[in-house]
Amino acid sequence: MFRKLTNRSFVQRAQTATLILLTINVAGSIAVGDGDRRSKVLAHPRLAESTLPPTREKFPCLPKDVKADDVVSYGRKGMQKVTVEERLIELKARCRTGKLVDAKGRQIRFFRISCWGNPPADYLEIQQRENKELSELKKRYTVIVFSCNPMIQ
Repeated sequence: MFRKLTNRSFVQRAQTATLILLTINVAGSIAVGDGDRRSKVLAHPRLAESTLPPTREKFPCLPKDVKADDVVSYGRKGMQKVTVEERLIELKARCRTGKLVDAKGRQIRFFRISCWGNPPADYLEIQQRENKELSELKKRYTVIVFSCNPMIQ
């Protein structure tokens, strides 16, 4: 296809480019192939995203203080981020009787640990209290723990 485009005159190439742009803007898809024979139709990225259901509709029982795009954990150097939505999909979470549950039917809870750049004087007591609270939650629930941003610490 590239060879055919280079052999055409400038006007024909400009018309083809205009036609492709119109196809993208009007139809929301790109036709790939030679002439009228279309071998494949690719969805325009903006249209494909807009047809996906928002996460609030997917997980309407998500707590008010937790957003689907909140970061749960960070990868190396804070580059890879795992969001609440990705973690819930991984757990095969769903709403059942207004509560968020995992694939096994256990209720899902969220836990935010204290994050600070310069720890307070009583940080060991705070960590001890949080660890105790977290272990109690894990006995009854599936717990999603929000980790600290490594760029802050």
